[in-house]
Amino acid sequence: MRQLIVCLTCLLCLSGCSSLQPQEGLIARSSELLSKAGERISQQARNLGNQGSAQNTAQYDRELAALFDQPYIAPLTHYLDQHGSDPSRSAHLRQVVEERQRRCRQVALRYAERDKTNENLQQMRASYADSCPAEIAAFAAQIKPVATSERPTPSQATPIGKGSPRTTSAGTEQANECYLLFTIKNYSQARDACLAPAEAGDGKAQYNLSVIASSLKKYAEALHWARRAAEQSPDGRYQLGQLYLRGQGVEQNPATALSWFDQAADQGLARAQYQSARMYQRGQGVAANPIKARQRFEQAARQGHREAQLELGLIYLEGKGVAASNDKAHDWLLRAARQGSAAAQYQLGELYAEGRGVAANAAAAYVWISLARDNGEPRAEARLQQLRTQLDDGQIAQAQAQVRRALDQR
Repeated sequence: MRQLIVCLTCLLCLSGCSSLQPQEGLIARSSELLSKAGERISQQARNLGNQGSAQNTAQYDRELAALFDQPYIAPLTHYLDQHGSDPSRSAHLRQVVEERQRRCRQVALRYAERDKTNENLQQMRASYADSCPAEIAAFAAQIKPVATSERPTPSQATPIGKGSPRTTSAGTEQANECYLLFTIKNYSQARDACLAPAEAGDGKAQYNLSVIASSLKKYAEALHWARRAAEQSPDGRYQLGQLYLRGQGVEQNPATALSWFDQAADQGLARAQYQSARMYQRGQGVAANPIKARQRFEQAARQGHREAQLELGLIYLEGKGVAASNDKAHDWLLRAARQGSAAAQYQLGELYAEGRGVAANAAAAYVWISLARDNGEPRAEARLQQLRTQLDDGQIAQAQAQVRRALDQR
């Protein structure tokens, strides 16, 4: 039974929601850059002296097979964010980078056939800001400047600074190297790689430098780059909001932070939508607004943001600012559970135990709560002890098959 639970946990970690819509970037990374990137990741692994066991390699192979089998870009980026600093995955990280680049090239080819308008650019950013920044910059470069009287507001603007990395293939390669090194959390080398494109006006590189400076507690530098990035990218607006929220490099101001989060959220950045929702939920920097919070949570949840899916499930479960609905609660909790949320798995188990939104099923409750326990949920073990007395092995096996089918749904 333990093995089955472990297998189910692997499936949970590999689900995602952000779709591969017709939006792939115009800039393809050269094979030479890929080679250098792979060498760098491998060297990072060798320096740390941990290449991983054969057992780990087989597990990673299974993870990548499932990851590549789904058609979305966001889970690839999530995998890189989650495992980028794990040297035992060096070869697998390179494969994920290459696959994400291939999918971004597909996005670019599709967008190459579209009108070069700010509306299409915003649509592209809404879906691919985290995964395909170079492709988005290339699309933005083809948009004709508007007259001064028609120039958009800062929250809508899409400028790329003079001398942007898009102007030459060498600049594009350096920008891509900046993005990759930042993704795998090699901040020391990312800082050097990002400096030139950031100074040339690349918003993603500016954002990267702000995050790196913040991690080093160089908050004045972080604020400088965040302000520059905020002029043109939702990532920059989000980062500037974080600095105002924490009072890092600037006087703490939750209201100003929320203003920046809202601007980034309006441009489709899922983590900004989630952060905005939390502030409306808590009344932080603004009067508490459960309706606005739910709307923002739903925006992020529909883009595959796991924590937003969990929060939305709890909102519908408890009827906070919305009519309570066990069915909707179950739907959103299941989405978060597929992405490995221990809290969502535990709550799903409780729904089955109580028969809320689903038929009461103690065996299914046992399986979901077992998954939550294996993912670190502290409430799970005591609850499992209560459920064990009600079940036999046959009931548990049947429930495991049922849960597996639920996890396999796309």
